[in-house]
Amino acid sequence: MTDTERSITLTPSWKAFFWSYFFGVALIPALIGIILLWKTSKRRREKSYKITDRKITVVDGNYSRNIDLADIRQAEAGDLRFGVGSVTIKTQGREIELIGLENPERIATSIEKAVQAELRRLEAQKQAKPRKTKYDPGSMDRLDYLTGLWQQGLVSNEDFEKERKKFED
Repeated sequence: MTDTERSITLTPSWKAFFWSYFFGVALIPALIGIILLWKTSKRRREKSYKITDRKITVVDGNYSRNIDLADIRQAEAGDLRFGVGSVTIKTQGREIELIGLENPERIATSIEKAVQAELRRLEAQKQAKPRKTKYDPGSMDRLDYLTGLWQQGLVSNEDFEKERKKFED
């Protein structure tokens, strides 16, 4: 990640797993509730969504999926339950749902804006002309070779300076 790249990591809210927690607490006297609470908590901790300037990484347990922002066709917010909802991200080939997010409308709007910014950046990158390098290709390798010969004592100081000046022109 570059210094100028920004990122945010989102995790699902506990409210998205409300019913699992509810039944876990209700079933504690039967000891099944403790197992249910543990599994629900583990499932919630394993999910995270990292959004950067260039991609979205969805981590779910032992695997992760990357989605380039330029590939996203649509990001829409889902229904709200208990103050949390989901954001559905659609690309040409797949659909991924980010579950348990607070303010899903705002997140979907932010993703749409990030997609537009990434598309503008890629278009500007295509329009940009390549820079002319100061040195010819391979000249720095030849200068390194010459420097190595000089350091080994195979070339005199005068010959080294004379040849080095050719690279400065």
